[in-house]
Amino acid sequence: MKIADIHAHVFPEKLAEKAAHSIGEFYNMEITRPASLDTLIAEDEKAGISRCVISNSAVTPKQVVNINNYLASAAKTHPSFIAFGSIFPGMEGYEAELARMVEMGIRGVKIHSDFQRLPIDDPSAVGTYRAIARLGLPVLFHMGDTRYDYSSPERLTNLLRQVPDLRVIAAHFGGWSTWERSLAHTQPENVLYDTASTLPLVSRELVLRMLDRFGTERMLFGTDFPMWEPKQQVEQFLSLGLSPAENQRVLYDNFMDLLGLQD
Repeated sequence: MKIADIHAHVFPEKLAEKAAHSIGEFYNMEITRPASLDTLIAEDEKAGISRCVISNSAVTPKQVVNINNYLASAAKTHPSFIAFGSIFPGMEGYEAELARMVEMGIRGVKIHSDFQRLPIDDPSAVGTYRAIARLGLPVLFHMGDTRYDYSSPERLTNLLRQVPDLRVIAAHFGGWSTWERSLAHTQPENVLYDTASTLPLVSRELVLRMLDRFGTERMLFGTDFPMWEPKQQVEQFLSLGLSPAENQRVLYDNFMDLLGLQD
């Protein structure tokens, strides 16, 4: 069985431990593994993951260029890696930076609105998402947090009313820590979802309800490395008891279709 991970975070070696610690502090959990390329490669091999989107998110506009340079370079270090770059919506020069990202081989964009403290549907952000849509890049949004209202399902819906052709992956089943709210909310068909940071935190019953509600044809497997061990995430997903065809769809086929890849 082939497995692809849509949602993993990596940082330069000198920042890998500090970054993992900072992510853990933000989510009030202890992360013991560094968010490094070498650690991800080793853990993906244990998990049987053969393709992986790597990303991290700029907190300020000044970080964007260096992050994208790093991710584009990192993606060339291992055949399994595909880079999703970063942008700060509304930043000066966003169109030129997005074009540069494409030239460097970056295949999508990762946005963490809670880190940026900028709502998904902020008026200043709409032009950036229109430019992303014109380039045909998918956007992986962090979604949901009971502590903030930057990344709610309602805000994503409002953005998509203004940018209906934007391809979106709504992380964490569309609402980390607000799963019932996501379950009750209908997103357009061009919104996919991922499983990241959900399987260890909610009941099997709720996961199955969400899979039934959204459809396995709209679901992508994600580990949220370094928050969780990839092998454990694969095992937890397989323990749901889906059919072999559904497992393959979520674990690999939807990923390949989204990015237009072939084996």
